[in-house]
Amino acid sequence: MNNFQQWAVAFVVCNFNVDIGPEIEIVYPPNVPFSTSDLSAICFNSFPERQDSETAEDLVFNFTIANNSPDVSLESPCAPHGSPTNFHGCCVFRQELDHSMKRSFNQRSLVLISTHEFPSLFAHMLKQMTVTGVISDPAVLEAVYSQMVAWPTPSLGKHELPFLGSMITLEIAPHQSFPLQGLPGSIPFISDKSTSIFAYQPLGSWNNVMSHMPCISDLYILYEKLLLCESIIVLAKSPQLCSEAVSVLIDLVRPIPYAGEIKPYMTMQSDFRSIGIDGGTPHPFVIGITNPFLLKRVLSATEGTERSRPHILYLQDFDGAVPVKRHHSLHHRSGSGRGALDMPAGIESRSPSKRFVKSDHTIIRQIETILKEDSPNDQLGPLIRRHFAELTAQFLAPINRYLATSINPSVTTPGGNYRYASFSIADFLHNVAKHGSSFKCRGQGPIQRHRARDALYEVFCHSPNFYSWLDMKLGLEKEASAGLLGATSSLTTK
Repeated sequence: MNNFQQWAVAFVVCNFNVDIGPEIEIVYPPNVPFSTSDLSAICFNSFPERQDSETAEDLVFNFTIANNSPDVSLESPCAPHGSPTNFHGCCVFRQELDHSMKRSFNQRSLVLISTHEFPSLFAHMLKQMTVTGVISDPAVLEAVYSQMVAWPTPSLGKHELPFLGSMITLEIAPHQSFPLQGLPGSIPFISDKSTSIFAYQPLGSWNNVMSHMPCISDLYILYEKLLLCESIIVLAKSPQLCSEAVSVLIDLVRPIPYAGEIKPYMTMQSDFRSIGIDGGTPHPFVIGITNPFLLKRVLSATEGTERSRPHILYLQDFDGAVPVKRHHSLHHRSGSGRGALDMPAGIESRSPSKRFVKSDHTIIRQIETILKEDSPNDQLGPLIRRHFAELTAQFLAPINRYLATSINPSVTTPGGNYRYASFSIADFLHNVAKHGSSFKCRGQGPIQRHRARDALYEVFCHSPNFYSWLDMKLGLEKEASAGLLGATSSLTTK
């Protein structure tokens, strides 16, 4: 086994054949034992389901599929270990005018398949590999492979990686859910002008995603649903917008790891059993789709079950500024914009609900002001990310306080892991009532706000997100106590 396999499984070039559909053109290195079903899944996920014939720029997006190739095993000697069950694909899709083709277009995708989810790193690499104008150059694939073979094994911390005549500085955090990765400090310093790529920083940009949002205040609805591990479907016109939106949404609640299934882009050919549709065990999910009829299929599968209806984030091209509040109809503004998607017949549009979290109108006004500026503004992403990171820190503070002062963390299991088995939701809520929380909840008066606060914490503590966060906290505390994390261990309590 060489070091390339520690970073990636393979590069795959897919070509769209008008007569038979997507097909594999190149797999490099050529001896990777992908199963037929996985090669098919890579093909279908690396092309847009809905494609604008006027698209001239490359689309960059990512997707996740199950690893159904038994001979492609996960071998990683140290953290981060990657996923033993999933392949993460990062893709550059290109459409070029070619009158020799039946549809007058030549469509190809270059995909990097890995067991690691390093979207920003892989997107950077693929863009650099295709900047010359050729998307499937075997000489480039061979050169990149030769360099990656010599890369050090991926491990926590900083890496200097030579790549096509330049140097990539990559930083790998101890956990995917560390907040504000890739974001400079709030006070600018010369050292903040780093060209480092952070392995788990969001692939997307709020500058792009917000311009397609129904309204600004929807951020708080989405935040609450993610906080409580509820399901969200992102419907957008392109796989790039889908995967960017999913990426920035998951980032909203860090350092809480969203415990549901995350699929940045899915097509009609995707395997939906991972989210409990067409068989399988039901799980919460955040998925991105471009096909409105696929939306109908997913919603139909959740109706008449104990599962709550997924929230639909409908991203479109709109005329005019993004409003502060959503119109009562989901279809409002949908008919005037270029590329607007019509909801499939038979799908009821429902006004989104927010039960607990209080919106910060000062932040909403700041976002509104930035969005109304004519030129792109690099303040929008940092503003949104810092605000919601602070909101999550405020939310977690009473839980951290309770764990630190009310439970003896020195009690360990036989395996040496910290154990918070005595955690009691009733005792915790009593502790919150006594000491309070700076997290703002909805309500007309103190009594209503306190009831909303207690209800929010109770729902959270029963949700899979509570256990995913607690598992992360326990794991990082154990590693920190062993001196494996150094200064970064302080991030675990934020």
